Amino acid sequence: MSRSFFLTFPPPPSTTDDVRAVPDASPSAAPNITVLVDRARRRDPAAFRELFHAYLGLVHRVVRRLAGPGPDVEDFVQAAFVEAFRSLPDFRGDALFSTWLTRITVRVTMHGTRRRPPRALPLEETAELANGDPDPERVAAAREEIAFLEGLLDEMRPKRRAAFVLHVLEGHSMEEVAAILNASVSAVKVRVHDARRHIERRCKRRPELAGWLGAGGQP
Repeated sequence: MSRSFFLTFPPPPSTTDDVRAVPDASPSAAPNITVLVDRARRRDPAAFRELFHAYLGLVHRVVRRLAGPGPDVEDFVQAAFVEAFRSLPDFRGDALFSTWLTRITVRVTMHGTRRRPPRALPLEETAELANGDPDPERVAAAREEIAFLEGLLDEMRPKRRAAFVLHVLEGHSMEEVAAILNASVSAVKVRVHDARRHIERRCKRRPELAGWLGAGGQP
């Protein structure tokens, strides 16, 4: 598939509200996803579009959590889909399509951010959903907490951050994260453990924030 063909797709969402408005493909849609993948392998343009819309929310969220907000997020999202659609002949169905696509998204994003410092994780949507309180003082406090947490994530090494994002924030099992990152399960456990310890050390005076990111649990 050529890049010019992909560029006929609508652009990825640019705000957190738009991201939340694009749901991930549900597990019950798995049979339909299998059909779509088969059609896309036969270069059916409609199948490419349907897969793009089904997984846009997932890809955009993972990219932003790994790379942070910025003008290059949309480029990473597009590059991930381009790479995935070009690689469809290599997808054998040994893993879920979403897991396979996440692996490509992580690889593309980490490669793209390698030459610049990682940026902060946008957690505004998490704060809004968890808070649900329009009180200005509480909103201001929540924003301060978000900035602090973003700074913690921004301090993490890329591989550690990726493991933490995929396991703690995206909810993948250690085995799935290992497959996505092409690492051993033991290495992933160490990275997640180290990320949690980093957050705990920096949150000694703010334990509620460590709990927000799951830093109090076991890897």
